Amino acid sequence: MDSARVVERFGLDEGARSWLEAAEGLPESGLRVPSGVEAARVLDMFVLEGRDRVEVEGLWPDEGCPVELWWLVELMCRRLCADADLPVGVWRGWPSLVEVEDARARVASLFAFAAWVPVQLARHGALGVDRSVTVATLADVGVQVRRSRWLFGRLSLETAAWVAAQFRGRLFWVGGLQLEPAVLGSQGVVEWYSPEEASGLGPGLGVGDPVLRLHIPTGGLDPLVVDEALGRARGFARDHLGIDPVVATCTSWLLDPFWAEVLGEGSNIVRFQRRFRLVGEGVPGESDVFRFVFGSPRVDVGAVSAGTRLERAALERLGSGAGLRVCTGWLRLP
Repeated sequence: MDSARVVERFGLDEGARSWLEAAEGLPESGLRVPSGVEAARVLDMFVLEGRDRVEVEGLWPDEGCPVELWWLVELMCRRLCADADLPVGVWRGWPSLVEVEDARARVASLFAFAAWVPVQLARHGALGVDRSVTVATLADVGVQVRRSRWLFGRLSLETAAWVAAQFRGRLFWVGGLQLEPAVLGSQGVVEWYSPEEASGLGPGLGVGDPVLRLHIPTGGLDPLVVDEALGRARGFARDHLGIDPVVATCTSWLLDPFWAEVLGEGSNIVRFQRRFRLVGEGVPGESDVFRFVFGSPRVDVGAVSAGTRLERAALERLGSGAGLRVCTGWLRLP
């Protein structure tokens, strides 16, 4: 068996081909996809519910599955093992396979992640991470599956790269926020100061210093909930991650100053914005707004409708010819 057969069997694109070829050169994983009661327990931890749960259970791999599917899952398991101790700040892509017609191939990542769960539990335990944090973190798998269905109308895991981050210890759901240990510096859409600018900000804010990147779960902007999570964040990093970050950053469409102009100071979005000092000018954010606000994987003003003040403001903004931004901001951790 080789990755070429997997690509041919499932009609994968060139990006997936390259990813699988690289994984093929890694050591065997030794992981086992759970079955029966064990599989059900994992799906409980993933908080897969309703239609998603039923469909995944019906697709769960068994001895009758094609060898190409098993090889696809094994290559994903190899990548999980190889990336378990990936240096902080290094990002690893992951094929989403959302456009693949074979439903089992579309959710092959779920099978690989399920095989890794015992390792995840052991690693969190070794770090002294509270069980409630582990449970909440694993539950994000179900959140992402639901979001993929919302976006694409069928079972998939389009954000597999995001989910994989938690399985290499790069994402922890602590209270009302998700914490990603990283290092300060510009990376992708994340902006930071130049080394010269950062050096004047004080200790702990230099390029390469540890940081917690904040991610906001859906509906997670209640000020008291955010206060509680921020109050726990630095201690969590010190006690369990071996770093002592002075600051946290957030890179999100929610930090676009435009929202303060139209939503007002009573909005939780605006209250959240006021916590941060912005860095740089931001990057185009229309795609993120359409994904997270309208549930659309593409920017198409004519294909969506506005039912809330936020939605109306977004469409009016775009209709005026102005854009929306994804911005990075930072705050000092208590």
